Amino acid sequence: MLTMLAALLLAQAHAHPADDSKSAVPQHQMHPLDQNAPKPHGSMTALKVGSETSKAYVAKPKGKPQGALLVVHEWWGLNDWVKHQADQLAGQGYLALAVDLYKGKVATDPKEAGALMQAKDENWGDQVEEAGLEWLKANAQGAKVGTIGWCMGGGESLKASLHDPKDVDVTVMYYGLPVDDVEKLKTLKGPVLGIWANQDGWITPEKVAAFDKALTEAGVKHEFHPYDADHAFANPSGGKYNGAAAKDAWQKTTKFLAANLKK
Repeated sequence: MLTMLAALLLAQAHAHPADDSKSAVPQHQMHPLDQNAPKPHGSMTALKVGSETSKAYVAKPKGKPQGALLVVHEWWGLNDWVKHQADQLAGQGYLALAVDLYKGKVATDPKEAGALMQAKDENWGDQVEEAGLEWLKANAQGAKVGTIGWCMGGGESLKASLHDPKDVDVTVMYYGLPVDDVEKLKTLKGPVLGIWANQDGWITPEKVAAFDKALTEAGVKHEFHPYDADHAFANPSGGKYNGAAAKDAWQKTTKFLAANLKK
């Protein structure tokens, strides 16, 4: 049943590539996830989401935050790799909050991850991201706030910025689903950094080019960096890791954040 569903979703993704935020990642990219990610050093907190709560991971910098970032996970869920990325950002001087869009569920194999992504409650996720941004504003001691995400989270990073543009100063997305609606993009307050993979069968170079054109028409400052790599190349715990590309992309990310987010 799941194989048939995945095939159907893939067909739908090809038929509607621009507007399906839940498009299935192509089968050739459904790699397993290595569980040897670095152990996180931060702590958990609870975000108030309507009448419920959602747990999120907090990584704090030494001293006063020089900026703050909403961190959004891949289709696997809020796992140790994403928490480690938050720790890395904290080491750069940022207050990082990694939110959970799966209500505590974490996948370790592609079929499970795909099922979680397809079942994700979009309204809940939007509220979680909004609550995360509010938490950051309340705890960042006046620092600017940005968003960052990978894979599914890359698209969510952009979506969170579009839903709350007045409160987001920068947007970073690693091979996430773009938006090509010029009028929506005009609402973005700050610049966008896009990290892309030229071998990506999901977020294809054609989609990236359309996004580039739309951002230009919207007058949004942005910089794009494509790599000769496959989708999810930045995650060393996955099967598509490209060390050289990941290192260079991270250097460009930290440079972009320092220039546009840091005090």
